[in-house]
Amino acid sequence: MADTSVRTQPTRSPFEVGIDRIWRFFCSVRAAVAEIVLLALLVLIGTLRGSEVPGWIREYVPVTKPVVDRWYAWDVFHSLVFILLLTVIAIAITVCTINRVPGIWQSIAHPKVTTSKGYLRNADTSASFAAAGEASMLATSVVESLEKQRFRVLTEQVGNDTHIYADKHRYGKLGTFPFHLALILLLVGGIVGARYGFRNQEFVVPEGSTRAVGHNTGLSVELNRFTDSYSQLGIAQQYESDVVIYKHGKKVKSGPITVNNPITYGTTTFYQSSFGNAAELKITDASGNVIYNDALDMGIYHLSTNPDAPAGFVQLPDRGVMVTVVGPDVDPANAPQLDKLNLAPGELWVQVMPLNSQPGGAMPPNTKVMQGKTSQLDGMNIEFVREKRFAVLQVADNPGMPIFYAAAFLLVAGLAVTFYFPHRRIRGIVASTANGAEVQLVPLARRDWSGKRDFYRAVAVLQDRLGITPYVRQPEGANDWQQFANAGAGTAGSR
Repeated sequence: MADTSVRTQPTRSPFEVGIDRIWRFFCSVRAAVAEIVLLALLVLIGTLRGSEVPGWIREYVPVTKPVVDRWYAWDVFHSLVFILLLTVIAIAITVCTINRVPGIWQSIAHPKVTTSKGYLRNADTSASFAAAGEASMLATSVVESLEKQRFRVLTEQVGNDTHIYADKHRYGKLGTFPFHLALILLLVGGIVGARYGFRNQEFVVPEGSTRAVGHNTGLSVELNRFTDSYSQLGIAQQYESDVVIYKHGKKVKSGPITVNNPITYGTTTFYQSSFGNAAELKITDASGNVIYNDALDMGIYHLSTNPDAPAGFVQLPDRGVMVTVVGPDVDPANAPQLDKLNLAPGELWVQVMPLNSQPGGAMPPNTKVMQGKTSQLDGMNIEFVREKRFAVLQVADNPGMPIFYAAAFLLVAGLAVTFYFPHRRIRGIVASTANGAEVQLVPLARRDWSGKRDFYRAVAVLQDRLGITPYVRQPEGANDWQQFANAGAGTAGSR
């Protein structure tokens, strides 16, 4: 009696179903397209954030002001959304690569040898040889010819026909894995840089001073000398900072920095941005103990009531005060009514106020001090030693750079293997005929011009070995075979 029972698939656990759906999501082409579009959008938003475009939008469409303000405040490339998106794309590439491993290894280690005569007949490029001898002798000649050209040749007998599969550079297909790994590392490097990197747009170092970079880098920078040159119109043409870089107090690198020539130590790069004037101050208490002895940058900040008056400040926590210093008006002709201090060249206005002071209180004590002179203020001796220069550097740290270097190496290596050692394949069938035997060969290179040239070269060598003119079929309008025909005996027929 026939078995009419219905066979059902075994029930899968919810865990297996969930894993399968997650796996299919990461393999989904639609999901990949959406991820790439979203990544491009975030990159565009993050790039435009540093331009004038948001300001134009806010100016011409005032209703967008709240959105634009949040746009300026959002650091896209360090945001959690950006990091998560890079993570998802990296996982997707990993999953897709894992999916390809079995198929690629199958084509390398255990390729399918047999083919069909219909496939050979319908190929746009093929070559056939008709010989008078036995099919086995013709098959042996074809195999030996291809093997001498460094093809790996596999054969399989199907009835009276011998199926031939020949390939070379089969391990070149593995070049796709370094390439994919490079893509993954690029994304990982982006994640590491976004999570742990930083960029300081205004890192100020006065001449003769040392400033810590911070951000747990252990780095500090000393500016030995700043030099600049100007055109006849007074425009700065070239400026250079001669710096020393320290790691945990130990000198690790030194050299000049110019606008187009930054200096790099490890994953941290220092760029020359701008410069300005600084005032070297020496502050002591009534007993002569040094409280502060360093240069104070002037010009990063300005007096609130006069934007042409450069200012700077330094906090003295041990004294519980903040010392504010203002320099002379740099543009006296512009709004002269705002210049209430009337400072002469080489003169500073100094104010001392408690760190915890509240606005609206009594006017803090202040005084004027000339260069090379000392003034007493709030129980301290404040000496204006001399004027100096300061350099404004940009400091960028990307701990993902070593990962990027590894990715670049793998990317180039993978592409080099793929392009310089392409996988070349030839299929064919040797069959007996009424007049002897015939072999028909086709390349697996439908849209690969160089692959077809390699095939024609192999056919020309076989023509020379057999002493038989092959019948070559080419795509319409193509004549690539003609330049190889002379390598064999006789004149090749073609269609």
